[in-house]
Amino acid sequence: MKICVVSYHSSPLEPIGAGRSGGMNVFTANLYARLARFCTIDIFTYGKSARVPLSGNVNIHYIDKKNHVHFAEEIMQHHMLQRYDIIHTHYWLSGIIGLHLRKVSNIPWIHTFHTIETFKTIKKSKVRIEIEADIMRSCDIILSPTTKEKRALTKHAPRAQVIAIPHGVDTTRFTARVNGSSNLLYVGRIDPIKGLELLIDALRLLDNNLRLDIVGGPSQKQGDLESIKSYAKGMRISFSGPVSHDVLTHYYEHAAMVILPSYYESFGLVALEAMASARPVIGFEDTGLSETVGNRAGILVERNTRELARAIAFLIKNKTARHDLGNRGSKVVKNYDWSRIARVYLKTYEEIAKN
Repeated sequence: MKICVVSYHSSPLEPIGAGRSGGMNVFTANLYARLARFCTIDIFTYGKSARVPLSGNVNIHYIDKKNHVHFAEEIMQHHMLQRYDIIHTHYWLSGIIGLHLRKVSNIPWIHTFHTIETFKTIKKSKVRIEIEADIMRSCDIILSPTTKEKRALTKHAPRAQVIAIPHGVDTTRFTARVNGSSNLLYVGRIDPIKGLELLIDALRLLDNNLRLDIVGGPSQKQGDLESIKSYAKGMRISFSGPVSHDVLTHYYEHAAMVILPSYYESFGLVALEAMASARPVIGFEDTGLSETVGNRAGILVERNTRELARAIAFLIKNKTARHDLGNRGSKVVKNYDWSRIARVYLKTYEEIAKN
């Protein structure tokens, strides 16, 4: 099987945790590296580099064309040689490429949004909402990481068009470790939608001796980082910037818990990494964490500062609860191992290609 993957705005090889690089990069790098055993995969992204092998039968092709039509035309040139069985676009910007490809090709088209503008609670773009609606109408299949998001999507697309497959985690890299620290950990980009100001407000209600490690860089604007640093002035908060996954494992090892205070989280790969590391997760119950974390591997609360502070205080005071939640999470997360998830994707790709 030959698969065309479009990740227009960001390459799977970009350093994780800053700029445009986040969970989607982790997703594409891990999924397609594992599918390389069964498929030939070309990943197309914007950039000026030469073709770069990712793993086995997976190659990343950089196309130095910002114009979506011209970008799509170059993909079609590859299709004339490769004859792709499936096109899978990731994120709304890649979906625009998919819309142009749909005009000139009947290749089965799968789209994964990763984030959906209309479901966000802050800073909605009307233009993006309209484009995403067009993508929903035009693609053959929408893949969603949670059944919760699938239910929401079926209000905008036919039920049969939406398939839920969870994301995965590398359980050989992120492994259960002894929990001997009281440090709090946040992992992710520094972006208003990630809710760091809510976490800082919650910490102000608690013991001044608590230490928070923030691992990740600014999403797009350096001002976001400077703003949150200013907001946290005088508190025991360290800003480590983006780090490699090998280094990230050490942060999980030294954390008592991982906190994800996002306003919007379609899935939450960081939660899976924390669970694989046997660390309890604290977050909000109206996000995608409700399916991965639930009440098994952490504490999910209503979205307000006091509830967040109570959850943190409870786990700080209760080492047994931290251990039990972390231990349960490390067992649950085995269902999300990338090798297992990749097999589900392969079966889905094969069924869509046949039909």
